[in-house]
Amino acid sequence: MIPARRVVDPRRMMLALTIGATAGVIVGALGGSIADGLVGRAAESATSASRLLAGIAAFAAGGAYLLGAAGHRRAAILLASGASIGVATWLVVVASRAPVRAALTLLESDRAGLEVVEVEGRSWVAHRTLGFRLPQPSVALAPAEDIVRETSDRAGPGWRDVHQLWAFESSDRAVTVTLDLTRADDVSLDALDARARAAAGPLRAQGIEVEAQDARSEGARCGSARFGAALEHGGRVEARVLAFEAPTSHRAFHLVATIVGPAGADAREYLDEIVVPCGRSASE
Repeated sequence: MIPARRVVDPRRMMLALTIGATAGVIVGALGGSIADGLVGRAAESATSASRLLAGIAAFAAGGAYLLGAAGHRRAAILLASGASIGVATWLVVVASRAPVRAALTLLESDRAGLEVVEVEGRSWVAHRTLGFRLPQPSVALAPAEDIVRETSDRAGPGWRDVHQLWAFESSDRAVTVTLDLTRADDVSLDALDARARAAAGPLRAQGIEVEAQDARSEGARCGSARFGAALEHGGRVEARVLAFEAPTSHRAFHLVATIVGPAGADAREYLDEIVVPCGRSASE
């Protein structure tokens, strides 16, 4: 006689998935917050490990529920307690090695660089992991490593830990484009306004009159601010400061995109087309 195959109750399966997903989110959030306190490759490794632990926690929580519901209480307890001890041990060990500091450092993946992609038949320059992108400029630009090096040297020690700067210029150096990426505590308008003021600070320090626009929300998890200034030689600075959250990690970032070149509307129109990850507002 062939034994009847036991069918899992769909309602129990859905509840197990919900329990597992909740446990995974909690462990992933805890691991991510601890990884933020580390630097460089240590932070990268901790971030990857936290994602793995989140998956283990999700599997263990959901599996333990199903085992318990099926009457295998001892196996359920062993699975849940074993996973809990493993996750807790990792969190305690890594947290004990995290330095106490306020600086929001960038991960190696944040610095991974930019690449050209095609989106709906249009060419863009996009970041590999953070999701922001800029239209491929009509002016031929080449990387300007000297600008990055000189900026880093002037800023002093520690600046590179919290900034990733990309710089490009035309062959005649008439047009310069820079992208300055930093972490942020949040994507609030107050934090965005503060970042915009800091970005415009060097211009004001030179006695240059800056035309600034207050930060405005562009969705539930993003916003932008603008500033510009006329230069003595007849050129102009146009900048757009954006706040956004990374799509997967939900870490907050500020991106300052600056164009220095001839006065005209082209720079402002180009900056308007920059796309960042942006959640929907509550009214949408």
